[in-house]
Amino acid sequence: GGFIMREIITNDNIFGLPKNTNDAVCVTTNGMVKNNGYAVMGAGIAKQANQLFNCSYKLGSLLSKHGNHVFNLGLVRAYGITYRLFTFPTKHDWRNNSDLKLITQSAHELVHFCNCFNIQTCYLPPVGCGLGNLDWETQVKPILSPILDDRFIVILRP
Repeated sequence: GGFIMREIITNDNIFGLPKNTNDAVCVTTNGMVKNNGYAVMGAGIAKQANQLFNCSYKLGSLLSKHGNHVFNLGLVRAYGITYRLFTFPTKHDWRNNSDLKLITQSAHELVHFCNCFNIQTCYLPPVGCGLGNLDWETQVKPILSPILDDRFIVILRP
């Protein structure tokens, strides 16, 4: 990749933005797995993703096997488009605020996955800034800017 990550201010649904299989959407997640093996995807963008793609069992098994890391949930289809879905852990426990160290680790792992799968455009929310209670401009953006290149587009709300 080349230049710095991009930001777009829009009310558009992030799950409707990809154009093809070389695009990806990132869903922020936590590291918790319920007793039944399902990942906790109870709120925010994770809940939306699970409603669309029914992915909490797949994520739960990956978390149980490998710990709290970025995962490729595979190709998904929404709004007539097939694209790739990645997770982006920002929390260890869903009850806690997002963790800047974990966000840093996730950003590095995400770059690796996008390289492996030849992703041209990867859409992500302002990670850790919704239910994670971090501030985009002062806390998260300064961490992500040196890691994510211009393949990465952060979707900010007006």
